[in-house]
Amino acid sequence: MPKVIYRRVKRLLSRPLTLLVVPPKGAKTKTVSMPFWLAVCSCLTILVFITGCTWSYYSAWRARSDQEELAKLRQVNQQHQEELVSLRQEAVEAKSYLEEVRDLDQRVREKVGIEIEEKGSSSYSSRASGTSTRTPRLFWKSDSKEESLTSHEVSRSISEVCRESVEVCQTLQTLESDVDAHYAYLASLPDHWPANGRITSHFGNRKSPFGGGRIEFHDGLDLAADYGAPITAAGDGVVTFTGYRSGYGRTVVISHRLSGYRTSYCHLSKSLVKQGERVSKGQKIALAGSTGRSTGPHLHFMVEKHGVLVDPLSVLK
Repeated sequence: MPKVIYRRVKRLLSRPLTLLVVPPKGAKTKTVSMPFWLAVCSCLTILVFITGCTWSYYSAWRARSDQEELAKLRQVNQQHQEELVSLRQEAVEAKSYLEEVRDLDQRVREKVGIEIEEKGSSSYSSRASGTSTRTPRLFWKSDSKEESLTSHEVSRSISEVCRESVEVCQTLQTLESDVDAHYAYLASLPDHWPANGRITSHFGNRKSPFGGGRIEFHDGLDLAADYGAPITAAGDGVVTFTGYRSGYGRTVVISHRLSGYRTSYCHLSKSLVKQGERVSKGQKIALAGSTGRSTGPHLHFMVEKHGVLVDPLSVLK
C-alpha cells in the first residue's frame, strides 16, 4: 500500500504543469510549462515569504505600539511622582501650620487660664475662629467601603487643611495680641496699694489738719507710713517726673498710658527711680517721708484719669 501511494505521488509531481498566458489583443499567447513539484514549491515559497513579511510588519507595529504605551506609562508615572512630591510638600506645610496652631492655642490657653483637655472637648481654636471642627475625609477613618481618593482629592484635602490652619492661626494670633493688650492694660491699671499703712485722710473735702477749723479740698489719699518705709508703683508705667514740688515735697509722678491714668507719690524722703524709667506694678520706687507741707511721715497718693483728679479708692483693689 505505501508503495502504491509513493508511486502516485511521484507520478503527480513529475507531471508537467502548463500555464497559458493570454496577453492583450494583438499579442501572441504564451505558454509556460514547469514540473508540478516546482509549481508547488514556488507557491509555498511565495506563501512563506508573504507570511514572513506580514509577521514582520505585525511584530514591528506591535513593538512600536508597546513602546508608545510604555512611553505613556512612563509619562503618567512621572506625573504621579511629581504629584507625590507636591503632596509631600503640602503635607509638611500642613503639619507646620497645625503645629503653629497647636502652639498658639496652648499659649492663649495659658494666658487666659483655660485648662488644656486631652479628650472629649472641641478645639478652643475652632471655637475662637468660628470654623468647623470637621476634618477633610482624607484624615478620618470610616467603616464604610469608600473609593480610594485621587491625588487631586488628596491635594484638595491638604489644601483645605492648610487654609483652615492659616485662618485659625491668624485668629489665634489676633486673640493672643488682644490678650497681651488686655494684660498690659490690667498691668498699667494703678490698682496696687502703694503703701501698707492705714488710711489717715480720704479724698475730698476735709477739715484742715493745720488748724483753723477751715474746710479744704484734699486731692488725694493719705496713707500712714513710717519714715523710710518702701513706696511701690501702683501700676506699670513710665516715670515722668521726680523732684521737689511746692507743698507736696519730694514727688514721683508715673504715667500709666495704656489705662489713661497718672499717679503721684508725695512727701517722700527719697526717690529710687529716674525720669523716663519704666517701672512695674509693685516695684519699689521711693521711701516714705515728711517733705513739703506735712504733719508727719506718710504718703500722699493722687490719681488722675485723663487729666482729671479721681478718688484713689475708686481704682485701688
